[in-house]
Amino acid sequence: MYQLIDFKTKQTVTTDDFVFAGEDTPWEVKMDLEKIKRRINLDYFTQAAPCLSKYLPLMPIQEPANFVSLRESATPLVRSKVIGKALGIDLYFKVEGKNPTGSFKDRGSAVDITLAKEMGAKGIVLASTGNMAASCSCYAAAAKMPCFIIVPEGVSMSKLAQVISFGGKIIQVKGSYNDAADLAYKIAKSKKFFLAGDYAFRVEGQKTAAFEIIDQMLFQVPDEVVVPVGCGTNLTAYRKGFEEYQALGLIEKNPRLVGVQATGADTLERAFSNNEKEIKPLKSANTSATAIAVPYPIDGDKALDAIYQSGGEAVSVSDTEMLSAQYELSTQEGLFVENASAATVAYLFKKHKAGKLPQGKKVVCVLSGEGLKDPSVVLKAAIQPPIIYPNEADFDKLYNNNFFDNKTMVFIEQNEVIFASVPTVQEVKDKLIELFEAKYDDDFIVKVHQSIRHFLGKGKSITVSDLQDIVQDAREMVDHGAKDALKVISFKVATAKDGIAEAEVTVERDGQLYFASDEGVGPVDAIIKALTKACPGEVSYKLTDYKVQIRGQGADAVVYVELKMLKSGLPSVGKAISPDIIQASVEAFIDAYNIRR
Repeated sequence: MYQLIDFKTKQTVTTDDFVFAGEDTPWEVKMDLEKIKRRINLDYFTQAAPCLSKYLPLMPIQEPANFVSLRESATPLVRSKVIGKALGIDLYFKVEGKNPTGSFKDRGSAVDITLAKEMGAKGIVLASTGNMAASCSCYAAAAKMPCFIIVPEGVSMSKLAQVISFGGKIIQVKGSYNDAADLAYKIAKSKKFFLAGDYAFRVEGQKTAAFEIIDQMLFQVPDEVVVPVGCGTNLTAYRKGFEEYQALGLIEKNPRLVGVQATGADTLERAFSNNEKEIKPLKSANTSATAIAVPYPIDGDKALDAIYQSGGEAVSVSDTEMLSAQYELSTQEGLFVENASAATVAYLFKKHKAGKLPQGKKVVCVLSGEGLKDPSVVLKAAIQPPIIYPNEADFDKLYNNNFFDNKTMVFIEQNEVIFASVPTVQEVKDKLIELFEAKYDDDFIVKVHQSIRHFLGKGKSITVSDLQDIVQDAREMVDHGAKDALKVISFKVATAKDGIAEAEVTVERDGQLYFASDEGVGPVDAIIKALTKACPGEVSYKLTDYKVQIRGQGADAVVYVELKMLKSGLPSVGKAISPDIIQASVEAFIDAYNIRR
């Protein structure tokens, strides 16, 4: 039914374990298409509705009854309503986020885990940047097999949450994806585990996406298929799928393939630009698109070959371009995908802007994963919604001042410095218009200006991400209105290595000063306890949650603090920002204290 061959030598290869990957060159599966053609009724096959199990005759599975399935249906092929017309092309989106665990990886995992079970492996091991981890752990759970996941430190927790839920065993390593892949390879060899991942058999599942595209387009071949590239395996799979359909006589030609990488992990584009057939590894990947943050694609050479053979190209797009395309997909087409998936649409925008996008072509963009896979990237570029008291007058103030016409996301390099010295109020207003197309009222502009002065006074230059945080804080800053609002006059915190932290605070209410001190396990704990003790009156306070977020980079990055308290048994939320985590915590506490009811 099939042979395992070396990708470069085309010689048959064998192994006495469950590792189907060459040490120096990748392996691939060569299906016996002539035998397959004799076994299936092509007329019936072409009429059958597309779904993963339809293509079992084209997979290297010995017994179809063993197939580990979650009853996958075909993922949608959605015709663009807005973006395609704007670009002058007939555009379609292959929405792979509608697979069972939210990414294209499920196609390959179904085959990997089925073969592991069929071959008698005692466990699964793999390396992943997140999506494959979720997918393999899910299918391994369905097959009742243990699954060990090696991930680089810092993988999105929303992806790891899926792994934990499915019972996968996660091990984080200090290093890149390639470091994780090397460790997984060694473990598979020594423990006789099945090495799942971007290797020979995974392609056999992922090629079914190409089959589906042809089926869904009623056997009309698109001019171009655009695929995000991490390890290169998926682009390789699309090529194999189209070629096998052509060999079966179902289509007459193959589409042009375009591989899109992040500029911080652009190994394919570098090789393609120099007309080379082999990629050269990078020392590290530098991109927020974690799904394609691969410095050395395992199947990079195979992906390059697929691009050359199809007359395609390898390109890269920046993180900002991906983020912008992700936003356009959401707002214009109603498709929320992770930023790595939006790389394909970012490529089209980039090509169109350069005047190099051929008009009238039929193009399919592969959207490889669901947006909820890694929402942190969106949240870092977004300005959070305003907070108002629950009355219509506060809403009307925003509505009547055209507040909702302002941008809620910014697609600019986050670390670009925009204010190094104190600006005028007018300069702040002009910058907000430039960045956010903002129609803020004068009182709001003054609040933003005051925060900028405050930050600059601490020696902090204002970057784009800082201004986003300042604007967000000003939007969340409700007018407490009450004359008895609590104010912090001063505070002091002392801490030492392996010692208890001590804090002192002075606060003011109704013109009266109140002083308190307390100890804690750390500076934040100590200052919150001291503030609680200093608050006047018979009101009781209890901290129930405390969160810290950092949008920018460097030791002077702005810190966003959110804390939740029970104030006399009622919940109250406080938020604040500052380059100083202690001051941000103090201001968040005061914000929570001053909530008016």
